[in-house]
Amino acid sequence: MELEGWISNLTLDMIPEPHKELAEIIGIENFIKLAKVLGGKTVYIPKADSFLRPARDINIKKEYNGYNQAELAKKYGLTERWVMEICGPAFNQLSIFDIENV
Repeated sequence: MELEGWISNLTLDMIPEPHKELAEIIGIENFIKLAKVLGGKTVYIPKADSFLRPARDINIKKEYNGYNQAELAKKYGLTERWVMEICGPAFNQLSIFDIENV
């Protein structure tokens, strides 16, 4: 019998402890697929926020109206300064030099 035929008999209890948590999270079939592709290799998995950050920043930019940095900072768990950094120069923001012309 080929190895593929044995997969249906495999349970989480049969997977060694250091790998059991991953198999439980992604499922036994996906764990086997992962093992076939990456088995024996050392793999680094980055924290989710490191690759989700660009999508978060797009949402912040869409929601930013020039005045709601405090609200966005609270919503996304950031500082107001960081929200401003993400959004770039605020639109309609006056410089101190523009006061003479107002």
